Amino acid sequence: MNKTKLELIAIAGAGASLILDSSKFTKLELVAIAKAITERCSLTLENCQSKTKLELIAIAQAAPEKVTFQ
Repeated sequence: MNKTKLELIAIAGAGASLILDSSKFTKLELVAIAKAITERCSLTLENCQSKTKLELIAIAQAAPEKVTFQ
């Protein structure tokens, strides 16, 4: 999906589940998007090898049980 962080936050806040390429966003952008994920929705991140363990932990902590890494 070729959208900005703010567009993705709005889409997530509207109740969408998202699948994103994590290499195209910073940790802080992904944390903000994860926090916007609503109940019963999820965030799936692909290409996670570009992120460190600590970055992935921070993203997961932003939305417990809603983030999947592939």
